[in-house]
Amino acid sequence: MSGLVISYSGVRGVVGQDLNASVARRFGVAFRRMVTERHTARPIALIVGRDTRTSGPDLQAALMQGLTGERVKILDLDVAATPTIQFALGALKAQGAVAVTASHNPGQWNGFKFLLAPDNTVLDGPQTARLIRELSLAPDIGRPVVRENQHERAMALHVARVLEQVDVERIRRRNFRVALDAARGAGEQAALRLLDALGCTVTRVDVDRESEPLAENLAALRAAVIDNGCAAGFAQDLDADRLALVTETGTAPGEEYTLVLVVDHLLRRVHPSIPVVVKNASTTRAVDDVVARAGAELVETRVGEVNLSRELKRQMDQKRIAFGGEGNGGVILPSVHLGRDSLVGIALALEALAQGDEPLSTRLGALPHYPMAKIRLPLSGDTAPLMAAVERAFPEAVADHLDGLRLRFADGAWLGLRRSNTEPVVRLVVESRNPEWVSQVVSRVQNLQA
Repeated sequence: MSGLVISYSGVRGVVGQDLNASVARRFGVAFRRMVTERHTARPIALIVGRDTRTSGPDLQAALMQGLTGERVKILDLDVAATPTIQFALGALKAQGAVAVTASHNPGQWNGFKFLLAPDNTVLDGPQTARLIRELSLAPDIGRPVVRENQHERAMALHVARVLEQVDVERIRRRNFRVALDAARGAGEQAALRLLDALGCTVTRVDVDRESEPLAENLAALRAAVIDNGCAAGFAQDLDADRLALVTETGTAPGEEYTLVLVVDHLLRRVHPSIPVVVKNASTTRAVDDVVARAGAELVETRVGEVNLSRELKRQMDQKRIAFGGEGNGGVILPSVHLGRDSLVGIALALEALAQGDEPLSTRLGALPHYPMAKIRLPLSGDTAPLMAAVERAFPEAVADHLDGLRLRFADGAWLGLRRSNTEPVVRLVVESRNPEWVSQVVSRVQNLQA
């Protein structure tokens, strides 16, 4: 298992190399022990679901063998979006959940995302360390699995909760025509149900593409939007926690602008107190701008869903209005649950469109925009020498180490460099008003690594 990537973002590995049925059973045993020790006084319900990767059924079956125990009831969601699994943890009153997914990673990868009650969030750092300790002692054993299929119930409850967050009738009156590219993933069925409830006519884009809904992966969706006269196109990743938009002109503005649009829309609502928007340190400063324009409060965290979830929960415990997400297209609305959710993003984007007459391109065009580059750099051992070299190369910048290295420049431009939580790469993000400056900085960092 030495090649597995294990962090508070979950466990990921290449199937057949580092990840197989034996590893899955051991993780099942380790997580079962961890949950049963936390909940000693009652039977335990554990939720399991998966995305649509071909390796998923075998890994899910093996995982459930390890999860099965005397006090454990398995609630099987079969193919289900990760946000549905996370929502179901609270809705079905379970004590733990596992999503068998590698999210946006390429198809040869798979993995596990572990979630715990009562916060109903992914594991934090200490909890991940505890899981690894349990794994070191966990044998490769499994028991016959008895499970309840809760797929339909969980999906129906999730869609219903999302619908409660928006003005359904106002959206339905617009009779939107939209296109959906779910990458043949786990969120397609729920998204289609949601869009039907919102009165949309849907063109389904059936393509096998890379999971991450980056603009370069969305050619089929962009064509479908134009060919069918759609008001918008929606692209999910394989486990449906991320959402990217395509405008009526066939333009893909980038997944960062899902969050910018949704935050701007939510801030336009009437709130009883000043809202708090939580984002991570690698998300576009366009979010900062719309928050400042609305007179709201901004809180920034390290990258990683759990960091946003914990901060959002802290704000809510103080009776604050809070929402936010990540620039990877991950919208978090705590009134649904504390995880990224593409269904929430779809519903709020449509509500934003329904409240005005302008098309999506105009709505997005009115938002702040900064040229940004997101680059994967090969990982070769310790990242500290590269980060030190980059910091020395830009002495005019103010450095912070909230999450890897972040350099802030006097004109508002910034550079972020950190080791990925999900892949064996270093992630470089550069943003500025000047696209030429962005390109120059990317080249300079790449040369420093060479």
